Amino acid sequence: MESTQIHPFLSLFCKELSCHLESVSARQKVISPGEFAELVSSATIEILDSYLDGSLDLQEYHNSVREGYKELALKSIGTFAQSNKTIESISDEQSNLMDCDDTQHFIDFSLISEKMCDLQSHLSSEVSRANQMIQELNTQVHELELTTTLDPLTKAFNRHALQKHFTELLSKDRFSHEMFILMIDIDNFKLINDKYGHIAGDKVLIFASKLLKKALRDGDRLYRFGGEEFVILLNRTDLEGATLVGTRLLNLSRQNKPLYQNEQISVTLSIGLTPIRDDDTLDTLIHRSDVALYRAKKSGKDRLEMEI
Repeated sequence: MESTQIHPFLSLFCKELSCHLESVSARQKVISPGEFAELVSSATIEILDSYLDGSLDLQEYHNSVREGYKELALKSIGTFAQSNKTIESISDEQSNLMDCDDTQHFIDFSLISEKMCDLQSHLSSEVSRANQMIQELNTQVHELELTTTLDPLTKAFNRHALQKHFTELLSKDRFSHEMFILMIDIDNFKLINDKYGHIAGDKVLIFASKLLKKALRDGDRLYRFGGEEFVILLNRTDLEGATLVGTRLLNLSRQNKPLYQNEQISVTLSIGLTPIRDDDTLDTLIHRSDVALYRAKKSGKDRLEMEI
């Protein structure tokens, strides 16, 4: 196992063990060493079972850990900024007190002036250190945003990942096999948000992502392109095979409905299909798939159109 894959396992292990500990602690105050060993064993077995049955996605957990660190860094920036503001306020008040002439009549600063100067120096040093830490954290957050390839809501690849993967494809002289993309849009998504609320809208996006993943083969990739739009990169297939995948997606969306507050929400898809050409850029590819998607929308939705 590569070292980059250890962190997701540790994260998942701690999560599973924590759940077991909370369950036991709710029933009793003391956990014996034997019981703790059993909890560790149970958490380990659950992780291994998830890995063996294919439900544990190492790349997904790796990205989740990165998202968690980014969130922690953002919180740290807020904390440092607030502490910095407080320290600066104290420092300013102390300086004002030192400069006040009236205090000289009843306060003898001869004994404390040296200590106050030391404090002033220490406060300035702490402010400088805090500013440096804030700058470093902001840099780390920026780098994480550039390198993270997973959409935090749907767990599909994001638009940055699409750009990265397609650039890798273009680095080759030519494609050694046929490839296609599907541009997919959830029909009437705004109406779903307006009727059920944005929480329901998020659930529909998560539902659609899981549904699309089920229809993919090994080597295919799903990306959240933006809003309610997804892109699927179909690897090693011909036009007939790509059309079959698109048709399967349409049927799956018709046959499955997400449940929100005991009410089923009807979800259909419009799909634009186009092949990847040797001379394509990502912009030309997206434009051509958008043309096909627009035609599907104008033709009544819940259908697939292609732009060859």
